[in-house]
Amino acid sequence: MPRITAGLAAAVTAGVLAIAGTAAPAAARPSVTAELSNFRVGIQMIDNGSQIGDAEYTPYSNFGGGCSPFAGDTNTFDPDGARLFLEPPPRFTPLTRDFRIGVQATDHNGSQTGVLQWSPWASDGGGVSDFAFDTNGFDPDQVKVCLETRDMPAGVVFYDFRLSVKAVDQGSADQGGTRQFTPWAADGGGASPWAYDSNAWDPDGFAVGIEVY
Repeated sequence: MPRITAGLAAAVTAGVLAIAGTAAPAAARPSVTAELSNFRVGIQMIDNGSQIGDAEYTPYSNFGGGCSPFAGDTNTFDPDGARLFLEPPPRFTPLTRDFRIGVQATDHNGSQTGVLQWSPWASDGGGVSDFAFDTNGFDPDQVKVCLETRDMPAGVVFYDFRLSVKAVDQGSADQGGTRQFTPWAADGGGASPWAYDSNAWDPDGFAVGIEVY
């Protein structure tokens, strides 16, 4: 079984027994609603392979989420790529709320802020947002991420999740880069690899997503 840790085994067995009334198989996984930590989402931008700006984070999910400040590269001008962070808190906190994540792009000191685009809800199976662009759809300077929570729908159980980011450029027929994923939440989260468009140069938009297991 990938991504399950030995320290979760007893809790997993107890949870499955309570639900099924029978002995749990050794390969059972923990449910995110019972076992995975409260978390926050971060974003960081890069330019020219070395101009890495500050990572900016949403509030934690147990505070209802919210949006990060806008993140840029070191000169806040036309970054080449982005990465996401999935960060649990230092102290274990169960995750009991549904969530989705969003992304928004801006340009020219915040004067050209585009539409905030949302992923589907995790309880709906996750998925990917539409691409977020600034108002002219060309080379945004900064990007932010958002986290929205709500009550978990009754009966919903999923076992693990991770986040993703993808860059796109409209300057040619195919400028969509590789979608990059954070580590799984059950492994403690962390940073995704850098996401670039296919020529790793001044993408026009970004999309974010949730993958659930």
